[in-house]
Amino acid sequence: MDFRVPGSNPNASIAVLDWSMSEHRHLLRSASVISAATILSRVFGYIRDSRVAFLLGAGTANDAYTVAYLIPNLLRRLVGEGAVSAVFIPVFSRYLAEDEKKEAWQFANVMLTMISIFLTAITVLGIIFSPLLVSLFAAGFSDTPGKLELTATLNRIMFPYIFLVSLSALMMGILNSLQEFAAPAFAPVLLNLTVIAFSFLGGLFGDVTKALAAGVVVGGVAQIAIQVPPLLRSGWKVQPKLNLLHAGVQRVFKLMVPVIFGVGVVQVNILVDSQFASHLDEGSVTSIYIANRVMELVLGGYAVAVSTVILPLLSLQAAQKRLDEMKRTLNFATRLILFITLPSSAGLMLLRHQIIEVLFQHGDFNAGSTALTSWALLFFAPGLSAFSVVKIIVPAFYALQDTRTPVMIALIAMFLNIGLNLVFIRPLQNGGPALATSISAFFNGLLLMGIFYKRHGSFGMRSIAQSILKFAIASAALAVVVYVLIHWPGFYAGGIIRKAVALAVTIAAAVGTYFMTAFLLRSSELAELRSVHRTQREDLHAG
Repeated sequence: MDFRVPGSNPNASIAVLDWSMSEHRHLLRSASVISAATILSRVFGYIRDSRVAFLLGAGTANDAYTVAYLIPNLLRRLVGEGAVSAVFIPVFSRYLAEDEKKEAWQFANVMLTMISIFLTAITVLGIIFSPLLVSLFAAGFSDTPGKLELTATLNRIMFPYIFLVSLSALMMGILNSLQEFAAPAFAPVLLNLTVIAFSFLGGLFGDVTKALAAGVVVGGVAQIAIQVPPLLRSGWKVQPKLNLLHAGVQRVFKLMVPVIFGVGVVQVNILVDSQFASHLDEGSVTSIYIANRVMELVLGGYAVAVSTVILPLLSLQAAQKRLDEMKRTLNFATRLILFITLPSSAGLMLLRHQIIEVLFQHGDFNAGSTALTSWALLFFAPGLSAFSVVKIIVPAFYALQDTRTPVMIALIAMFLNIGLNLVFIRPLQNGGPALATSISAFFNGLLLMGIFYKRHGSFGMRSIAQSILKFAIASAALAVVVYVLIHWPGFYAGGIIRKAVALAVTIAAAVGTYFMTAFLLRSSELAELRSVHRTQREDLHAG
């Protein structure tokens, strides 16, 4: 059988995707679909976290559940989503760009078989050595009787999730490469809904924490189920194949290890933060987790959507040797992400207490828990733009099949994060790990941008700088409005419902101020967004 390396046929037709609209317009429209699904997922994710906070508070049980979930979730992001996004999509897209669809499906089947075997082994080992894993990530738990044991038990229940969600990630990679974004984007919604449902089954399991852990595993099954119909429609026939000599698999092996480090550095830093926080007061681990989840509410709204769409697009452009267009896409995506995340950072820093109070302060999650969590959020928020830029620039390296550079920078950033944790942990308490993560993310993103510029030439740094200046001015206007409303006498007085209304009014006024200022500054990013949404409305009416 012929196992050709993708890209070896220079005369193959390139007719995989229809780019009748501009690629940037296509990026925006696809990102809008994913953004809607991701926001819905984040909303249900908040409901899930709120329900967990209500049931467990910010003490021993919640700390145990949080760390038990973080371990398989880290592996999911590294082995599952990380490997698929960074390695599978570029190779699979290259087959499609060369009009070798039969070979693409064979590659997918070989990957499915190998991932299944590998993750079965990982799951079994994870269940066996769960106490050791927990002690590595939260050594401070041993100071509280029973806390380490509870965490290990919950971790064992949840470990099969890594197997299920990694298969789901492979399916997502296939569908995204085929420009099918809806089903993969909505899959996480099912996970959150399942955990919420299982939170009411504590009596059945004898312990609500065990019920929540079981809900995570069932949610993994649901994520696979929603993607099966579009995969069958796409023409994929699942045929398990084990072939280590397949050219695509050989390429995956070569790129896999550095990809795991490169894509997962932010998540590794979060676990490093948890390790340091485990030695602080009760609830510190939970406060960092919830603050990070609030960050993801914003990050998931558009940053994740754009990063999901951009990798298949960059991979296609790289396969077709369209480096100039690739750099224009990178420039556009960077400006678009910063247009959203810079004002979001300002808003989160100013409204941190109000957001945590309205969203989480009920049940056992009290005012002290709110203060602890909002303190962590204050130091996470400045890094929002950096986290987003890393999500954009790393796929550019992977699309060019350069995985060494991101891994080297990621490792340096990881050690920087550890060092900064040691510096900040005493004076800032649980704010120290958050600030360390933000600074290391800035280091990671800026250095990667500089290296890409040096190796491949400018991708419009001047236009990015000009846009950042406009965003900063508009964000300053937003900050003034938020500050005035926060300190307006009686505006945030009263019960939780009134405070929720006040928060909604503040956010609406802030967003309106930002967009109006951006309009007056003639922001091209705002014009692009308005154009896409206008086209979507016209398409909806036409349909």
